[in-house]
Amino acid sequence: MFRNLRETIITLNGDVNNVANCEKAKNLRKKLLSIGLPMAIIGFLGVFICFAAFVIIGFSSVGGGGFPAGILIPFILTIPCGVVGSIGAMIAGYGFRIVITGYSTNLINETVGNSCPSCGKTIDSEMDFCSNCGTKIKKECSNCNHINSSNSKFCEKCGTKLD
Repeated sequence: MFRNLRETIITLNGDVNNVANCEKAKNLRKKLLSIGLPMAIIGFLGVFICFAAFVIIGFSSVGGGGFPAGILIPFILTIPCGVVGSIGAMIAGYGFRIVITGYSTNLINETVGNSCPSCGKTIDSEMDFCSNCGTKIKKECSNCNHINSSNSKFCEKCGTKLD
């Protein structure tokens, strides 16, 4: 049942990682969050203010003996403010889902996704060369000779750009 589970996770995660961390997804995430968060904050703040105005007007009219018409305005305005806040929260939620998907795919790649950069075959972290295609897995820094992982772009020890 669990024979090819690791390979299946790596394969599925590769597709999700490409989608969630591409430039198009980053731009969409930025737009969704920049629209959704202000809408949610303004909408729910409006609900709070309308409710507070409704309560204040209601308490101030208790001793007057009549029903003030002004109490209906904040009560009615609560509805559109709530709708704006809910739509904003929904839009921001979609943006946060892209963020969470991107972070979780990176985490999965770091813990499960040890694969050859050339052929994609699963490799062990102790291997120096891929057993399937012979590609060198580890990168040696030309400055300090530190051995880095194959997906490193800069040396983990001295920061020199790797080939």
